[in-house]
Amino acid sequence: MLIVFLNNSSKHPFILAFLMLLSFINSAQINAFYSDAVFSTPKNQSFLETYLTISSNSLSKQKKGNQFQNSIQITLKIIQDSQLLKINKYNLLGPVFCDTCIKPSFIDVQRYSLNNGIYTIQLQISDNYDNKIKPLQIESRVKIDFNPNQIQNSSIELVETFMKTNSIGILSKSGYDLIPYTINYFPEATKNLNFYFEAYHADTIIGKNKPILFYYYIEESQQLKKLNEFGSFKKQIANEVNPLLGKINISKLASGNYNLVIELKDENNITHLQQKIFFQRLNKLIDNETLTKNNNIKNVTDYFGKCNHADTLKMFVECLWPIADGIDKDRIINQAIKKEPELMKKFVIDFWQRRANDTVNPLNLWANYYKNVQTVMANFKCGKQKGYYSERGRVYLQYGAPNQRSQQKNEQNTFPYEIWQYYSLTDGTNKQRFTNRKFVFVNKNLGDDCYTMIHSDMRGEIYNDRWQFEITRRNSDGVSNPDNTAPKGTEFNQFNEIYNNPR
Repeated sequence: MLIVFLNNSSKHPFILAFLMLLSFINSAQINAFYSDAVFSTPKNQSFLETYLTISSNSLSKQKKGNQFQNSIQITLKIIQDSQLLKINKYNLLGPVFCDTCIKPSFIDVQRYSLNNGIYTIQLQISDNYDNKIKPLQIESRVKIDFNPNQIQNSSIELVETFMKTNSIGILSKSGYDLIPYTINYFPEATKNLNFYFEAYHADTIIGKNKPILFYYYIEESQQLKKLNEFGSFKKQIANEVNPLLGKINISKLASGNYNLVIELKDENNITHLQQKIFFQRLNKLIDNETLTKNNNIKNVTDYFGKCNHADTLKMFVECLWPIADGIDKDRIINQAIKKEPELMKKFVIDFWQRRANDTVNPLNLWANYYKNVQTVMANFKCGKQKGYYSERGRVYLQYGAPNQRSQQKNEQNTFPYEIWQYYSLTDGTNKQRFTNRKFVFVNKNLGDDCYTMIHSDMRGEIYNDRWQFEITRRNSDGVSNPDNTAPKGTEFNQFNEIYNNPR
């Protein structure tokens, strides 16, 4: 067991700010971020590492002399084929801090020896100083499948920071101490993407002391387009374990969804393995620079006329779906199927010229709308479905950003859900204005990030005055009474309070 304290804001400004923001949004629930990775040893002994970043702002504190401290209890279960294989229950003390100081977050790292197989990891995190704070439940599925007769690889471990090892501990790998980065979201304050990776048995398969090459780069997650300016390579000699500690400068990487890709090649440029990990990037500075460059183009005809990439034009057409009327929706379907660049150009030019209606600059309308498209593509993905086709993405583009967005991902007895409130909004399809409208979304799949709208008081949207039953998990108690809108056993849940008083 090891705890690393993130109490230096100059070293960790982005993760601390992110944790503080989430704690502010949901102070009645413990906030923590979990990730895991699997590795092997030269003796083919596989193991699982678990990483937790705990936000102190979501915990109660207890006085320790002239200072304060947090304490949590973690229960971790490893389950295989519905059988409890391992259980680890332990307490963690956070670092001490003064009353006026920023509460430091802390990281917990654990390591478990496991054989090949498929496992379910279940965690419960409780506050030792306040039993009224709801425990956090986390579940993850892990597959371990190492084969000594093939070139194999570990998981890709995202790394917050790293430094040379002075004393070997649980954070130590290949001569470095690695502080794990437990989320796959990189805000604009983050300048580098750091990662660690291991390849196994290259000496046996390729040949001992043969040259090998690690090639790593970033690609767009949708079109799988390689971004050659974001990547590098490292030469090594084939060994039983070949470690890779890499860093990619992402200060110029625009907002979007991406994959970090690692490949291992031999001296004949044959690729022996490839591993990917998905991440999201927010970088408004680069987005604004791109729009500024486009301002030199005076009209939409020039802007879209200069674009000849069919996939890009198809995206320009499809992303208009949330604000298109019935006729334009039919045209969007036709253009997306035919995928003819000249016809798609004509459609988007005509679309924005009609919306401008000789009163505003069509190019400005497009530029402002495209900013929102980038936002929904980064934040409202739904499996392989593009963000602007997801229900949250469609609402965001059709009505704009909500004034209040309440997110509840770990509330007891419920699926993850969100409640959005608009003080005023304009329907992008017909320009009609409305006031005080709400939308409720729920994610029942848990294995993805697909939220379904289950209720709204906006005209034309789905209306369900018993939406509370859609949010609660495996609870139909009281559903037979058509007048009942409150499932039994949810007296301490917050969804009605949030709906009536969004925050």
